Amino acid sequence: MRYLVLLNNGVQEWETWRDLSKEEADRSRAEQMPRWESAIAWMSEQGIEATGLELEDPANARVVRVRDGEQVATDGPFAETKEVLGGYFLADCKDLDQAIEPAQCIPLVDKGSVEIRPLASQ
Repeated sequence: MRYLVLLNNGVQEWETWRDLSKEEADRSRAEQMPRWESAIAWMSEQGIEATGLELEDPANARVVRVRDGEQVATDGPFAETKEVLGGYFLADCKDLDQAIEPAQCIPLVDKGSVEIRPLASQ
């Protein structure tokens, strides 16, 4: 079964990240990489096939809506929220329990959250 593992960061984390210089951001990312590599290795050891990507800052997002036949693209997202989507994994697991296990290994879980959603049957 396939699951979408949504990696939600706290809004404050994004705001802090924006204030970093390029050098500080690169250093911070380099410091975090061993935890991400460990989490990905652990998933592989458990037989979980996963691929994923990091998303850019939500300030760079656009939201598209069509209302009454008119397309409107706005800067976004503007939802009142305490967390924003920062990345995802697409994981192939034997069941939901196996999909839940890696959540504790995801480096951002201590400041954000990990949402696990089964893909709709096709």
